[in-house]
Amino acid sequence: MKKLSLILAVALSSAALNSFADQNIEIIGGTSAGNPKLAIVNFAGDDGTINDELSSDFKVTGEFNVINYASSAEIESEIQYILEGTEVITNDGATSISYKLSNNTTHKVLLDQTVRYSSKYQRKAVHNISNIVYQKLTKTKGIFTSKIALAIQKAAHSYAIIVADYDGYNQKTILSTAHPISSLAWDSTGNSLSYVTWETSKPVVYVQNLSKGTRYSAANFSGSNSSPAFTPDGRRLAVTLSRDYGSHIFLVDNRKYQGVTKIVPLISYGPTIDTEADISTNGKVLFTSDHDGGPQIFMSDLKGSAPVRITNGKALGNYNTTARFSNDASKISFISRNEGVLKAYVMDLTTKSAYPISMYANHDLAPSFAPNDKLILFSSDNNVFISNATGTVQTKLNNINALDVIDQRWAKNF
Repeated sequence: MKKLSLILAVALSSAALNSFADQNIEIIGGTSAGNPKLAIVNFAGDDGTINDELSSDFKVTGEFNVINYASSAEIESEIQYILEGTEVITNDGATSISYKLSNNTTHKVLLDQTVRYSSKYQRKAVHNISNIVYQKLTKTKGIFTSKIALAIQKAAHSYAIIVADYDGYNQKTILSTAHPISSLAWDSTGNSLSYVTWETSKPVVYVQNLSKGTRYSAANFSGSNSSPAFTPDGRRLAVTLSRDYGSHIFLVDNRKYQGVTKIVPLISYGPTIDTEADISTNGKVLFTSDHDGGPQIFMSDLKGSAPVRITNGKALGNYNTTARFSNDASKISFISRNEGVLKAYVMDLTTKSAYPISMYANHDLAPSFAPNDKLILFSSDNNVFISNATGTVQTKLNNINALDVIDQRWAKNF
């Protein structure tokens, strides 16, 4: 682990095409010109906030050519879909949004609904509307109310873990410490987050309950404890331990470490460094190993089957790390280094075809899939980005303020 960590640490050491009124989400690359045209008409009674938030959500996906209109009278005939509505402050001080989604080609109304909410929850209400509209248009669940976690360095000797909405809003600090943090991992429910901190002068794995704010150390064995990953049922964690020769991956119970915790060897690939485990919903296990000289990505399973290397070929080079499964286990995201450039990649596990999804960044770090697998979160040069899974549209989150972005992870639940 020490050797591979050093390799990783050393290696990890454009005009805007469109931006929105709040300057939070900025489309920095790609085009959606050939996609279905979605007209979003300014909502009556709104100051433009609803329009901006809806537009942001749908532009991020890269699946729609979003066009904003001041009124429905301006909409051209080639528009396929129209989203319009009205915002009203009700007598009891709540807010009501009535919205309608129409097919402009068939003139059929697809959705006609009203939602009520407290004004302080407007952003969540609008994101929920985006979810409903997105699912109606694509038959796929929207992710606009999902969460992300970020491990950041705020200043010298100041580190934090932040949980936020997918677009970086509503940030909540769940841990603040003077010691480094790394290796974020969500459980399948979104209620627990695991991470590594150096609060005791060595790497220790913690699990934190987000609703209760409580936490416990799950792995504090002698030596290094790192790279946690929850099993699908959340009852165990895969962790990297340097308790014997090299560093290997073990399963530990997801409970407070008490010095006599049972461990089960999962990946022990000889005198190697095996680390960065990720576990799919169907029990497959990805990990990084230097078994073949440089860091490469291998796959096994929770039964401990013989590992198989899956990053092969000249195009991917001799440095591939930080692999994470898509939620349907059909693809992986990972980092590949070629000619000194670190790029976020996606690989289809059936065809083994791999392609970059990062357009302009050169020091990409730790990509992970959104719950519906349509988008991917990653960072590069201390900025946080979202790319669609085909790599055709890239978005920058502008409200992540950090001296250093260490890790980021999209929650698995919607």
